[in-house]
Amino acid sequence: MRVILRNPHADDGRDFQYSLTVGREYEVLGLCIDSFRLLNDKDEPILYDTCCFEVSDAAEPEFWVSHDSEEGERYAHPAEWSRPGYFEDWHDGVPAVVACFWRDLERLYPWTAAERRTRRCT
Repeated sequence: MRVILRNPHADDGRDFQYSLTVGREYEVLGLCIDSFRLLNDKDEPILYDTCCFEVSDAAEPEFWVSHDSEEGERYAHPAEWSRPGYFEDWHDGVPAVVACFWRDLERLYPWTAAERRTRRCT
């Protein structure tokens, strides 16, 4: 699944222009209620409001595990990242989680991994 940032200003007032590039295509790493998890321009896996994006490829990866919360909200992402607190640990810099994330990204999201390598070299 891929999306293009069209508007960096979310309905709730959040401004994404400092972490994403307008017009750039991003691969969706997961879904969380009404947000896309993307690897932003700072190489952080962050949730972004879906209203800011145009979907360029709606096909969801077959390896995503999808479930609905008790409130009926949808979550979908790789099984490896499904543990509660996984991304909180990533943002806290837990070494094992950070290392695992980058290995999983290389294996599961080769398009994003290759783009990230290209950006870092330019």
